[in-house]
Amino acid sequence: MRRGSLLHLFLKLHLVFALVDFVNAKTDAPRRTFQHRIHSSREATTRRVSSRQNGSKSSLDILNSLPRGGSTATKDNLDAYRLQQQLYLQSRSLQLRQALIQRGVLEFQHTESSQVAQNVDWDCALATADHPKSCLFSFDAEEGSKVIAPIDTQQWITLSALNRLRRNDPTKVEPLWHSQYNILQTWFHPNKSPYSLYTHLSPVGTFLSCLLDAPLLLGASMILACTFLFLATFPFWEWLIKRILTSHIMWINYHQWARFTRAALPLKLLLGQMAWKGLANVFGQIYGKIRTYLVEIECQLLEQSIPLTILEGTSGSPDADEEGDDDEFDGNDSDEDDAASDEDGDEDL
Repeated sequence: MRRGSLLHLFLKLHLVFALVDFVNAKTDAPRRTFQHRIHSSREATTRRVSSRQNGSKSSLDILNSLPRGGSTATKDNLDAYRLQQQLYLQSRSLQLRQALIQRGVLEFQHTESSQVAQNVDWDCALATADHPKSCLFSFDAEEGSKVIAPIDTQQWITLSALNRLRRNDPTKVEPLWHSQYNILQTWFHPNKSPYSLYTHLSPVGTFLSCLLDAPLLLGASMILACTFLFLATFPFWEWLIKRILTSHIMWINYHQWARFTRAALPLKLLLGQMAWKGLANVFGQIYGKIRTYLVEIECQLLEQSIPLTILEGTSGSPDADEEGDDDEFDGNDSDEDDAASDEDGDEDL
């Protein structure tokens, strides 16, 4: 009886384990089939890609083997050739550099760049209808205007145009003469050069030129002048501000501007920055107009002060005129001597 019950229990357990294995096999079958499909699709894709690559390589080999015109080099070969040529040029330039250093040539300079600008004196002439002058800046100088050029040359430029150019863009002054002459430091320096044009200016012209030479000084002078003007007219501004603060139009629009007074600090800083930029822009425009006006006055003072060194259309130079005056003076002395000798002859008679 016990043996039968044990056998019956063993059979039941065997059936249960078999049923569990069957259920697990059923649940794992779709997963295994899906993984198998993925693996098989990957293998098929790799086969197709490899077959295409082999086919393209074989087709390229066939095309390269065919006799045809043009270059048959691949991209890799071209890149390698370019790199090789670049390395060859670099090595060649390095060898040439070392050879030049051994010979004492440390650097190469062009003949024009190696020339040092020299100090030069100036000639000044007057452009007239009978004796017109060319101008490097405006081709033809206006009649009645003074022209200036380096001494013993005919490269004229009007004095006003030269002064405007060196005030507005000084980098373009010396290239007018191919940078052969040190024009700015020779003609427009108040102290260092014996050929300075400032030596012929009046005290007012010298002060004006020094003021234009220092932009900060000109700006400070403008600020100081505006301050004095504001202090001189302070009662008027005080009356105007009081009228604005107590006006009906301002307080009837209180709801529009009151929100800015209660705004946060960053907004107030932003508004202050915008107001400062606006004032700086207005000050810059006024500064530019005043500077342009002062430059024009300086041009007029230069036209009046700079003497003429070349006088065309006259009988001679100033030295010749002085010699003529001396001759006339000597002639008067000889006449007086003749008169004295005549008087002595009369007394003897």
